Amino acid sequence: MNLGQARNTRRASARFAGNWVPGAADSRSLRRRLIAALRNAHRVLGLKRDRLGHGMLSAGGATGALVAVAGIMIPQAAFAQVAMGNGVVSNPANCTNPSAATAGSTAIGCGSSAGASSTAIGSGTVANGQNALAIGDANNTIGDGSIIIGYANSANGLNAIGMGVFANATGTNALAVGGNAHANGDGSSAFGVNTVANGAGATAIGNGTSAALNASALGLAAAASGLRATALGYGAKASGVDSFAQGNNATASNQNAIAIGFQSVASQINSINIGGRTVAGTGALAQGAIALGTDVQASQQNTVAIGILTKATGTSATAMGNTASAWGNQSIALGLGAQAGVQANTALPNSIAIGTNSLSSGAFAVAMGPASIASGAAATAIGNTAVASGQNASSFGSGASAAGDNSLAAGVSASAGGLDSTALGIGTVASADNSTAVGRESRATGLNSTALGRGAQSTAQNSISLGAGTRATGIGAVYVGSSTFATSASGDNAIGIGTDVTASADDALAMGRESQATATNAVAVGLQSAALSADSIAMGTGATADGGKAVAIGAGNSAYGDGAVAIGDPSYASGTGAFTGGANNIANSDGTASATAANQAAGAVAIGNNNKAIGQGSVALGNGSTAGATGFVGNVALGNGATATASSGDVALGSGSVTQVAVGTSGTTIGGTAYTFAGTTPTSTVSIGAPGAERTLTNLAAGRISGSSTDAINGSQLFATNQQVTQNTTDIANLSTSLTDINNGGGIKYFHANSTLADSQALGTDSVAIGPNAVAANAGDVAIGLNAVSGTTTAVGSTVIGGATYTFAGGTPAGAFSVGSAGAERQIQNVAAGQLNGSSTDAVNGSQLFATNQQVTQNTTDIAANTADITNLGNTINSFAGDTSTAYTDANGEGIRYVRTNDTTLPVADAFAQGVGSSALGYQATASAGDSLALGRGTQATILGGVALGAGSVSDRAVAPTSGSILSGTGLIPYNTADMSLLGAVSVGTSTSYRQIINVADATEDQDAVTLRQLKGALSSFAVTGTMYFHANSTASDSLAAGIDSVAIGPRTTVNGDNGIGMGNGAIVQSTAPGGIAIGQTSTVNAADSIALGTNSTANGAQSMALGAGATANEPGSVALGAG
Repeated sequence: MNLGQARNTRRASARFAGNWVPGAADSRSLRRRLIAALRNAHRVLGLKRDRLGHGMLSAGGATGALVAVAGIMIPQAAFAQVAMGNGVVSNPANCTNPSAATAGSTAIGCGSSAGASSTAIGSGTVANGQNALAIGDANNTIGDGSIIIGYANSANGLNAIGMGVFANATGTNALAVGGNAHANGDGSSAFGVNTVANGAGATAIGNGTSAALNASALGLAAAASGLRATALGYGAKASGVDSFAQGNNATASNQNAIAIGFQSVASQINSINIGGRTVAGTGALAQGAIALGTDVQASQQNTVAIGILTKATGTSATAMGNTASAWGNQSIALGLGAQAGVQANTALPNSIAIGTNSLSSGAFAVAMGPASIASGAAATAIGNTAVASGQNASSFGSGASAAGDNSLAAGVSASAGGLDSTALGIGTVASADNSTAVGRESRATGLNSTALGRGAQSTAQNSISLGAGTRATGIGAVYVGSSTFATSASGDNAIGIGTDVTASADDALAMGRESQATATNAVAVGLQSAALSADSIAMGTGATADGGKAVAIGAGNSAYGDGAVAIGDPSYASGTGAFTGGANNIANSDGTASATAANQAAGAVAIGNNNKAIGQGSVALGNGSTAGATGFVGNVALGNGATATASSGDVALGSGSVTQVAVGTSGTTIGGTAYTFAGTTPTSTVSIGAPGAERTLTNLAAGRISGSSTDAINGSQLFATNQQVTQNTTDIANLSTSLTDINNGGGIKYFHANSTLADSQALGTDSVAIGPNAVAANAGDVAIGLNAVSGTTTAVGSTVIGGATYTFAGGTPAGAFSVGSAGAERQIQNVAAGQLNGSSTDAVNGSQLFATNQQVTQNTTDIAANTADITNLGNTINSFAGDTSTAYTDANGEGIRYVRTNDTTLPVADAFAQGVGSSALGYQATASAGDSLALGRGTQATILGGVALGAGSVSDRAVAPTSGSILSGTGLIPYNTADMSLLGAVSVGTSTSYRQIINVADATEDQDAVTLRQLKGALSSFAVTGTMYFHANSTASDSLAAGIDSVAIGPRTTVNGDNGIGMGNGAIVQSTAPGGIAIGQTSTVNAADSIALGTNSTANGAQSMALGAGATANEPGSVALGAG
């Protein structure tokens, strides 16, 4: 080579770095790639590392670079065969001359070959591509701009780079660096001994690494065999499409899998394992599984396991926390040692365990809190050591336990052990089925029991206690209020409302602070009221009812005895049926202000103010009156200050009247004749005044006048007597003839009597009495014979025989004719036969009656012998008014064919009975439906079994068997037409015309009509004023307790459900909610044994509870706690 060629060579060397890749724009990028490949040679080049990006590949650094690289990569024996000096390159013997294709090409070494603008340095080295560089022996580069440095390497792609021994860079921009490194795709890179980047874009870095299409592998023996996979670390393997493995022996073996950490495994699509793995079978082993932590296991699709030794083995399960395990499908375990979805080695789905050592072993169960346990299906346990072991059970709070199915326990150490039970509050216990306990340390241990309030206790079946310290210990008992000592509602179905009340007997009711109802069916309402005997009622502050079915109403009243009633303030009624009404009245046997077993006076009555009825049957009415004294009975004092105290049975009538001791008067002597009086031994007196304050007794009816009469005589009777006495006086004065022939037994000619008995008496006007002791008592009477006595006559104008009415002559007697007396009758003999006709009033003798009896006997025989229907009655019915033609007078064996009433002046029209079994009676009456009855002019009965009564009445409304409620104002009135068989409706009018039904007897059975009198009585039983300490201030409609044993308190409050309780303005317990409790304005209970507490609260589910304004509990056994 001459000097010109040498200069050209130097110029070409100066341009060497710029010609690695054709085009000036790529020179800097190419130099950076060369820097990475030649970084280990920077000290040999004599340049600082910060100059590697520019100067070392410029003209000044080219030779040094070549020499340095040659010294590293080319065997020294081969290099020694080239000698350069004085611009002459000499070739040794036996060496094939190098070949440089064009100007600017450089070939150095035996058999080397350089293409256009390329450089080949080394024995047998070939750089055939344009602008290629080959340094080292036996290298071969074909691609334009390719670079190869080392021994026996090949670069067969555009801009490919191969460095090392047996390295192979095949593909555009391929890079292979290291012994036996292979980069076999466009843009692929292989760095390290035995590395393989087998695909476009593949990157393999590290000895023995391999990478597939667009994959990356970094680390000894790392393998990224999946499309776009990444493997980082010793032995890491990413075989899935887009998989990622990082860490010692990490494995990501499926699409999108990620394995990060020592021996981590992500074996399925989209699985992720991050963390160390020392236990076989751990890792992310299913599609979508995520395992984060040491030795975690996510073995089913879409599972998540995070922590140390964590397991998520159910589909879509999640476990987070050291040793946490989520076994069942969709289960979640969060926290150290948390376990979800396993029971008796069986995986169960959808359970959740959150908290250290929490356990959720039931399907759909939730356990939240350290050591919490939810072992029942769909159970929920929230809180430290909370337990929910029943199906659908829920526990909330530290130590809470819900063991019964559908139970709820909320509060520290709350326990709900019964089926459908509820315990809310610290230390609450609801241990029986359907029990409810709300409030700290409340206890509901009886079946269907309810305890609301701190320390409240309901220990018996269906018992209810509402209020702090209340106790309901009897079956069905209710206690509402509060208690500071051992009071309770202990009787079956007992009710206690108020502070420290006692309802200790069956069906007892105690309402008011310290009230007591201690006997069966007793009712005590008011502060310190006491109902101490069966069926007794005490209402009012301090009221007491004892000794039977007594009633005491009003503050301080006391009643003792069956039916005893004390009403007022205060009054005392002692004894069966004793009664006091008003203020400060006493009805007993000793007059003291008490009512006890020792001073009973049956039937004593004191009404008014400050009256006393002392003794059995005594009555005192007015103000300050007194009837009776100790040991007396039956006294009566009527009027202000009246006093009947002298004798038992005295009567004092009028203000200030006073009785005196009774004085008997046996008789008197008049005209020398002694007369004995009736009523000679009086037991008591009647006083209508007092000494100095006498009264006139007016309007007195005339009394009976007889020897035995004890009637009072009025002034007119005495006046008549006085008139007769005056006349007698005159007659006697004018009598001049002695009466000597009339002696006892002597008689008058043709008129004799032989007796020494008392004379006869003709007491009635125009009456006649003949005979010893004969008495003609009434006007016109005749009494003849010994002891004959005439009695009161009775008019007998007619009688009914066989349905026909017969009118008698002489039906109105003018007087009686007596020949004897009751028990001493006489025969009337030798009586002539009387006339027998319709107008006869003659007496009939025995022979006449005998003849009649003979015919009656014959008729009886004839009728008894008749066994066939009577088919014809003569075709004449004479008793009918109106049309009596043959069409209306024919009869058959079933009765009269047609029935007519008087239709005078009316057009011809008939009654119409068109329905089967129907009847119609009256002008144009129509019974068109089966079994219907139309009675009266123009009546219509058009429904089955309907009855229309009275002119113009219409029965056309069918009643369907159903039940429900009718809105009345703001309340509901229940009805039920389905409990018995329905007949047709009875109508006495039309939809626009009405009738009263009058003279109706009072109802006695459930289905009887109620009279106005009964309705007034029922309405009067509702007090319009409040009882002391128990008031309501409202003008709204009254409360209604329609359900059996229900209680309704407050304006418009309606309780239709049996055993229900409603309190507040407009509270409602529906008929579908027996045992329901609604407390608060417009609170509503719609289902059995539910509780709604708070304004607008609603309990729709059975045994549900809504607590708080606007709270709604819809599902059975559910609890809505808090406003809204």
